[in-house]
Amino acid sequence: MKNLLKAIACAVVISTCYNCSVEYADSIQEESLVSQEEINDFEIPEVLCTNQDPQAVLTNNSLLSVDFEVFDQFGLLMTHAYGVPAGGVSPTLTFPDGVTTFIVSTSATAKEVKIDMGNCMVYEVTINENNSLDTDVPTVL
Repeated sequence: MKNLLKAIACAVVISTCYNCSVEYADSIQEESLVSQEEINDFEIPEVLCTNQDPQAVLTNNSLLSVDFEVFDQFGLLMTHAYGVPAGGVSPTLTFPDGVTTFIVSTSATAKEVKIDMGNCMVYEVTINENNSLDTDVPTVL
């Protein structure tokens, strides 16, 4: 009986050793990183634009400095960026919605673009190396 109790105790100890598993620390960290990435993907909801004033920004890839002016439908100057240097970007200009006239000018040429700008719209214009505009279409934020 005494030997039987020792055998049972020994069997219990041995069975618990075989039931345990060993995990390497690297695999635990990888699982943790994957879980954290999944959480980060779903934590930040996409913020939609609501009633934000229209915006305009000019990128100057020409060799000349550029003047960028924004006028309302009555021809009144609302905002501007004068002397945007070659290779430079203007600050983001904001203005009220409505029919808007953009005038982009250099010492060599001037271009006028008229667009009906609504809230949550941005007009991103780029002047290429040939002093030409790349677009006359705004995008929605």
